Amino acid sequence: MAIMRTMQPSFTAGELSPALWARVDLAKYASGLKIAKNIFIHPHGGASNRAGFQFVAETRGSGIARQIPFIFDAATNQTYDLVFTDLKLRIYRAGSPILNTAKTITGITKANPGVVTSAAHGYANGQEIVVTGIAGMTELNGRNFIVANVTTNTFTLKDMYGVAVDTTNYTAYSSAGSARSLYEVTSPYAEADIGNLVVAQDKDVMFITHVKYAPRKLSRLADDNWTIGTVTFAPTLAAPSAPTVTTPGDTSGDTGYTPTAYYYSIAVISSANGDESLPSPATGVTNDLDLAGGINRISWSAVSGASRYIVYKYDNGLAGYIGATTALQFDDENITADLAQAPQEANNPFAGAGDYPRCVTFFEQRLGFAGSENNPSAVWLGQTGNYENFGSATPATASDAIIFSIRSREKNEIRGIVPLRGLGVFTSAAEWMVTGGSQDFISPSQIVTRPQSYRGMAYVQPVVVGNVVLFPQSRGGVIRDFSYDFATDAFTGSDLTILARHLFEGRSIKAWAYAQSPHSIVWTVLDDGSLVSLTYMREHEVWAWTRHETDGTFEDVTVLPEGDEDVPYLIVKRTINGQTKRYIERLHTREFSSASGAFFVDSGLSYEGSPVTTVRGLYHLEGKTVSVLADGNVVKGLVVTDGAITLPNAASTVHAGLGYEALLKTLDIDLGMVKGLGTVQGRYKSVGEVTLRVEDTRGIFVGPREDRLTEWKQRQYENWDAAIDLFTGDFSITPTGDWTRGGTVFIKQTDPLPMTILAILPDLALGG
Repeated sequence: MAIMRTMQPSFTAGELSPALWARVDLAKYASGLKIAKNIFIHPHGGASNRAGFQFVAETRGSGIARQIPFIFDAATNQTYDLVFTDLKLRIYRAGSPILNTAKTITGITKANPGVVTSAAHGYANGQEIVVTGIAGMTELNGRNFIVANVTTNTFTLKDMYGVAVDTTNYTAYSSAGSARSLYEVTSPYAEADIGNLVVAQDKDVMFITHVKYAPRKLSRLADDNWTIGTVTFAPTLAAPSAPTVTTPGDTSGDTGYTPTAYYYSIAVISSANGDESLPSPATGVTNDLDLAGGINRISWSAVSGASRYIVYKYDNGLAGYIGATTALQFDDENITADLAQAPQEANNPFAGAGDYPRCVTFFEQRLGFAGSENNPSAVWLGQTGNYENFGSATPATASDAIIFSIRSREKNEIRGIVPLRGLGVFTSAAEWMVTGGSQDFISPSQIVTRPQSYRGMAYVQPVVVGNVVLFPQSRGGVIRDFSYDFATDAFTGSDLTILARHLFEGRSIKAWAYAQSPHSIVWTVLDDGSLVSLTYMREHEVWAWTRHETDGTFEDVTVLPEGDEDVPYLIVKRTINGQTKRYIERLHTREFSSASGAFFVDSGLSYEGSPVTTVRGLYHLEGKTVSVLADGNVVKGLVVTDGAITLPNAASTVHAGLGYEALLKTLDIDLGMVKGLGTVQGRYKSVGEVTLRVEDTRGIFVGPREDRLTEWKQRQYENWDAAIDLFTGDFSITPTGDWTRGGTVFIKQTDPLPMTILAILPDLALGG
């Protein structure tokens, strides 16, 4: 019986599909895993259990929700989670909802239901509020309620399960307190349609498209002042009124006088953005400008917001430029009109149902739309720098709006547009690149469309990772990357799901978002409610899939930059107290200096303060059994009752929430062709001592099977009543012996504690 030590120093292939468990010839086999549950892979090769999901809020009425990130300035933490529900929009910043002005509470009765007095509160039945600052009846503080039984100065409360709040046994109200309703914006989007919203943001303005709705513009005026309005698609300034034309030089008595009709119109240039208005109605005059002293004087009224005025003259029905001025009049001394510089012509390509675009982006200082029901392969690009102006002149100038279609052998419904080395256009059948050809920019006279590949994209929008675009194929649950290859002078890509096909079979992408910092992970929600993560770093050929589970299902994900990290926010559907609930939850940071700061519970909340035995505020987990980390010590089996749990010992730092387990299982051990033994595949093996190289880890179990695990007894120098320190380094453990053909190793974390595995070194005994 040969005994040898093996080593797996990296996990950068992630969880591999069972179809690959025999592919020991693959280079990625050596860094792959059979199971990586509630694990993510570091780009440098280690594997860690994910942090917990911190409870943020319940969605409006626990209805289906869609999150969209609004990032104005990450450096000053002006980042927002826009949460769309049926016909409403709520805004969250730094994990908290934006609230309306506080209403003062002056009394609360002890009754069933308790009656709250707040003079001229202005609330309506069904409105959600947050109550804080109450003295005496502190059981209500920090909780969300639904307003009921409204009168001018009073109302009662329902909890978030719809039950009237009985304050009979609460402490008597003594003074103070306030109520604040959640800030909401009326939205045009029905619940059934919010999943297909596509957005493009420019500073404080976000354009929103959906193929069933006219394009909208969301504007942020303040944290609690947002507006949603339709887009006019017209120049910034309206066309001015018709000018007045006079003939100050009297030529009526001149010999050879030939009366001629001249017509003029005026356009205005905006001082705000340089946008040119539509031309005014034309005004005519009869004169003979060929004679000496022949002048036509065009005058007009001042226009607010104008930086200058453009004068156009008509020649055989065509208008051309004859001059510009900041004055309110202009003299035409027989100037020849430049018909190559013509006035703007109005154009709104999205005027009615069927013409609304599916997707939107910004490209080369233009606002771009694509893919309506009536014209699914069309692309519209607005004027350069004048986003909402889709007008053009005849003949067109380089800055005019552009309209073109993707022509191909089969129907190409455009589903996404992304600015790359050109405009990347992703359709139902192929991927295209649109450029200006020999010139460096697209213009009305220079548009070149070239197909790059024929894969086809689903409706979920692509995500950009550095200079690479990831997109879901239209069929088969496949995700591909798409980037420029210098050698072929084209955009190419790879199937990123080929090694973990089992995670995607029969499923499709529902939502995804990229978190660049700190681990370069694409968080992906699938249509069956599962969550998978892709650690992706193309320059190091790292792409590793892992899976994530919780007590519930996942419905949406977005990512917001907060501080030094990109933070995933998820919509999680859970069953709480017998009711279906949808919660907004954010992935907690894994940055902590001691065990007491570790947050590894789902839908969890934290308490920090003076030592307590009763922790309140867990109403969103009513009736659930929770896991707790109290001053670094694990407490399990506590049930939430009336929103509270009771600890066996007082603690000052408490994290409480739903428990979950992280599980890592290695592939069958392979040693290549061993001299005198051949391959070890299929031979019985027994794993003796296992050495693990770990970082900031505590409380794990190791073994040859999931039902035969041995706990790592870690306490060494700490006081008996003190939390065990996190460990970094190598340790060895001898698990329960077992003979298997695979020689796999299971590593499990069931406690709300951190685990990072850098390498696994099992001692292997070979049998027959």
